[in-house]
Parts: sequence; structure tokens; C-alpha cells
Amino acid sequence: MTGNQASHITVTCRDGGDEITSVYAVNEDISRELDQRIKKPTGKDLQTWLETKGCRFDCALGPAFVRRYADGSTEEHYYRDGRQHREGGPALVKRTADGATIEAYYRDGKQHREDGPALVKRYADGATCEEYFRDGKLHREDGPAYVWHNINGRAVERYYRDGKLHDDGG
Repeated sequence: MTGNQASHITVTCRDGGDEITSVYAVNEDISRELDQRIKKPTGKDLQTWLETKGCRFDCALGPAFVRRYADGSTEEHYYRDGRQHREGGPALVKRTADGATIEAYYRDGKQHREDGPALVKRYADGATCEEYFRDGKLHREDGPAYVWHNINGRAVERYYRDGKLHDDGG
């Protein structure tokens, strides 16, 4: 391994009643510096030390940041090279204790999805919200880029192209 290649360090710590697991990409120089420390930081101290060294979230095999809340809620963030990104699935997944969910698709740090909504919110009462993004901007060619359905079946639709609202319905 050379000084430019990255390995990964997983850090788990507690924040109040929550458990946080983070995966950081570290190069050989940072890894060596950590190995040479007499008192190695752990938990939150290791997380802070890695961040001050410029290490970024990164994990190809799963989420790079996971928070498990004391109430049973969870959130998972997928990162590549310090930017939210995931191929073939949402880069952000949140599940609340009451059953609500949020899924957000990112490509290279920008909300983006080619084949569906890039943001899907499902509320505990049954309401839903879908937003279509292309390269970080609300955008949809073949329909509304913002669709909200309340529990009574009423829908609100807004049409966007390249982040700009179009009142003409397309």
C-alpha cells in the first residue's frame, strides 16, 4: 500500500442514548501516525481525531454512517470519497420509531436518480411525498417533480425543470 491508497477504520461511539458507527477512509500516513501514538484515541475521540486529519466517510460495502437512536429510530448514510453516493439504492435511509421512512438517492453528493423519485417520504399516517431530482435540482421530464399525497387521497403536484417551477403542468 502506498501513501495515496486508502484503508478504512470503523469507529463506534455513543452520543447520549444513541449509538453511532462511522467508517472513514484513511491513507497509509494517517494509519501509521495512529499506530505510533502511545495513547490511541477511541470512540468519539478517535472520530474527532480522524476528522481533524481530513479523513472522510467512505465505505463500498455498506453504510459509512449509521445512527441508532434510543427510541429505535435509525438512519444510514452511504458515502463514497466523502460524498453521499450509492449505486443501485438510496444513499440515505431513515426509519423512525413511529414507522415513517425517508429514502434519498444521491450521486456524487447531489440528489439524483434516473429511474424514479430521488426523495421518497412515507409518513406514519399514510401520507407520502416524492421528489424527482437530476444533478441536485428538482427536475422531471414526464410528469410532476414534486408529488404529495395526503391520507384523504388529495394530491399536490408541482412541475420543475432544472430546478425551476413551471406552472403549466409540464
